Amino acid sequence: MRRIALITSVVSSALLGSPVRAGERYVLLTGVDERHYPGVARTVIPVPGPGVPGTFYDGDRLAGTADVGPIVVYQGTNAPGLLFQPNEFGSLSMLFRRGSVPLGPAGTLPFMGIEFLGGPRLDLDGDLSNGVRSLIPVQGQTPALIPGIRSYVELQFDLPQSAVDLLSMDLTGTNEGGPQVGPEIATIIVTLAGTAADGTPGAPINAVDSRNGSAIAFSGQSGTLAGVHRIEELGFELWEDTILYSPSTLPLGTLQYLGELRGWLVERDASTGQFPTLAGEGLGDTLWPHVDTTRIGQSFNTSLGDTAVIAAGVPNDQFAAPNNGGLALTDFGGDLGAYLDQVVAPRVPSNAHRYVYLEAAGWGINNSADPVFLDTISYDVVLIAAANCPGDADGNGAVGQADLGILLAAFGSTLGEPRYNAAADFDFDDAVGQSDLGILLGAFGTSCR
Repeated sequence: MRRIALITSVVSSALLGSPVRAGERYVLLTGVDERHYPGVARTVIPVPGPGVPGTFYDGDRLAGTADVGPIVVYQGTNAPGLLFQPNEFGSLSMLFRRGSVPLGPAGTLPFMGIEFLGGPRLDLDGDLSNGVRSLIPVQGQTPALIPGIRSYVELQFDLPQSAVDLLSMDLTGTNEGGPQVGPEIATIIVTLAGTAADGTPGAPINAVDSRNGSAIAFSGQSGTLAGVHRIEELGFELWEDTILYSPSTLPLGTLQYLGELRGWLVERDASTGQFPTLAGEGLGDTLWPHVDTTRIGQSFNTSLGDTAVIAAGVPNDQFAAPNNGGLALTDFGGDLGAYLDQVVAPRVPSNAHRYVYLEAAGWGINNSADPVFLDTISYDVVLIAAANCPGDADGNGAVGQADLGILLAAFGSTLGEPRYNAAADFDFDDAVGQSDLGILLGAFGTSCR
C-alpha cells in the first residue's frame, strides 16, 4: 500500500506540471562500412608546392555509398590495448580536418584526419558509481562505458517558428591514431564549446557559436512533401579531445571546430509510419567540394583563453586548392534525397520518429603542439542521427503502461546506481525523476509511428 501511495503521489505531482525540457536527443546512426574509410583513395597534391602527393580516403564525405574505402588500420603503439578500433561502429557521422605534414626541404605532405563518430559515451575516471562524470583522462584508470544512450546531439525544434536550437553534444569517436603514440589517442570525445570537465554544458566563447538556426518547411519539387524541413545557419563550435592521459593534459578544447550546420529534418508520417520519399524532390547535392575561405585572417577565441588567427593552410599547401574539399556526391545521381532514402532511412530505428542530416564546411583551431593540424580552414562535419519517441522507454514506438512501469522501476535513481535506466531518463540529466515522469505522462497514449 505504501508503494501504491508513493506512486500515486509522484504521478499526481507530475500531472500538476513540472518543467519539461523541450530538447530531443538525436542518437548518431551507425552500422555502415564498419572498419572502412568513407571513400576510395584519391591523390591530393600540395599547391603551390614543393611537396609530395598525399592519399585521402574521404570521398564525398558520406558513408554507405558505392565508393567505400579500404579498411582503416590503427597507426601507433600497443594496438591490442585499443579501447575501440578505428570506425569500429560503422559511422555515418564524421569529422574531417585537413592537415599538412612538414617534410623539411622536401616541402609538405597533404594529410586528412578523419574521426568516426557514434560510439558509447564515456566516463574517463572509470567509476560510474561515484556520482561524478569526468571528461578529463585520469591516470591509471580505464574509461568506463556509460550504459544506455550512445553518442547524441540534443536539438530543440520550434517548427511553427521555423527555428532550431543546438542544446548539447556528447559524442565518442575513433581515428587511426598516429606514429609512436599510445592507443588512447585513437579514441576521442566531442562536446559543445564551453563544456565543463564533468560534462556540464557551458556558454559559447565565439560569436559564430550561436547554437540557433532556421528550420523551414520544404514541400519539394512535387509540392506535396510533408514532414521535411530545411535546416540553415545553425552556428556551432565543438571541441574534440583524446582520452590519452599525460601530466600536461590540456583542458577540454584541444581541437576546436567552428562553422554553420545546414541540412534536413525528416519526420515519419504519423498515420503510415513511413518516412517521405525524398528522391527527385530537389534536396540537391552535398555541401562539398566547397571550402569556406571567408574566415581566413579572422581571429577567434581559443579554449585556452587566448586567440588564434585562421590561415588558408601553410604557404606551400593551400587547403582551398582544387580537389581539397572532398568530392561531390555522384552516387544516386548526385541526389542527396536518394541517399537519405536508400542509406539513412532504412537504418533509423523503428521507434524513432525523426532524423536529421547535418553538414558543415568549417574552420578550426588546434591548441596542441601537433604540427600537422593548425589553425586553418577545412575542419568539416557530417552528423546523421535519429530521435526516439519522447516517453517511449521500451522502444516500441508508442507510450503506454509498459513505459510507465519501466520509469517507476527506475524512479529516484541516478547514473551509476543499479536501478538507473537511461531509457527512462527523458530529460537527459542522468537521473530518473519527476521531470521524466512529466514527459511520459504528457505523451501517454500517443504513438510516434
